Order: sequence, then C-alpha cells, then structure tokens
Amino acid sequence: MDTVTGVVLAGGRSRRFGQDKGRYPFRGKPLAEHALEIISPHCSELLICSNSVNAYKHFGVPVVEDIHKNCGPIGGIHSALKHAAGQTVVCVPCDCPFIPAEMIGYLLQRSEDHQVVMPHHRSFIETLCAVWQKNSYPHLEKAINEKRYRILDAIQTMTVLLVNPENEPFYHNRVFHNINRKTDL
Repeated sequence: MDTVTGVVLAGGRSRRFGQDKGRYPFRGKPLAEHALEIISPHCSELLICSNSVNAYKHFGVPVVEDIHKNCGPIGGIHSALKHAAGQTVVCVPCDCPFIPAEMIGYLLQRSEDHQVVMPHHRSFIETLCAVWQKNSYPHLEKAINEKRYRILDAIQTMTVLLVNPENEPFYHNRVFHNINRKTDL
C-alpha cells in the first residue's frame, strides 16, 4: 500500500474561540488528538500543520509550519503536501471532533482518479476534510502566488470529486460540526 499521510490542520488563529483550539480539552483530550485518532486508522504517516510548532511537539508527530504565512487553511494544506512522504494526503481540521474515521476511508476509496476528493452535503462543500494528491501541490502554489486563498477558487484547475456521504451508515447530523466558539462544544 502506498503511504497515506494524515494531516491535522491546527493553524487557525482561533479569534472567536479565544485560545488555541487544537490544544483545548474536549471529552478528556485536546481537540487535535481527536483529529489524529480520526485519521490514524487510514494513514501510515501523521503530521500536524501549525505555526505554533512548540505547542504541538508533545503530540508525538512531526509539526509542519506554513511555508506561506497568513493565507489561511490553503497555506496549511500546501505545506502538508510539500512535506508529506505519501502521494495521498488526508486533511482534517482540528476543530471537527465528530468526523467518523469511516469518513476518511470513504474519501480515500474514491480518490484514485482525482487530485482532490471532498465531501459535499446539505449544499455545502467541506473543503478542510479532504483527500489531496501530491500532484495538486503546484496548483496550490500557483493559487497562493496569485493570492487566491479561497480553497474553492484554488481547486478550479484540478480534477475534483465531490461526494455526498449523507446516505452512508456512518453519517450523522453533526459529522462536520465545527467548533468556532466555546459555546459550540
């Protein structure tokens, strides 16, 4: 099996939350640890993308900083693709602890002929929970250089598959519930 690199995106500023979300305890462990548990069954390499390297060293996996700072999540995905050992990279945000691990397998099974696979449900595309192929790196590099930081804009030149998991047995109403404020817990 090819190396699949799993990446936790933990580089947000957490302005609405008031502190680093990835290290915030939820149900007995930091949110980033929940994210690592979601991806680890499907990945042979794990990374955390954060611009606070020292804050995540104790998680026991390599921490990668954004190559291009201040461009949002696209910067973390871009850096993950650059540093990943595998050709396939699975990204999940640190602030969505309800994503079932089965979702990752579901996306990976559909990723063979596409540079990007993203869930699309309830008329919303989940751009931060996605499978990326390493050959999408130049596209993201070009988008960042052109200051097109919105992921949906950056993927316009790639082969993209949007999949709807709503009828899958692992799907539930809060699968992509995003924790932006402490009241969201």
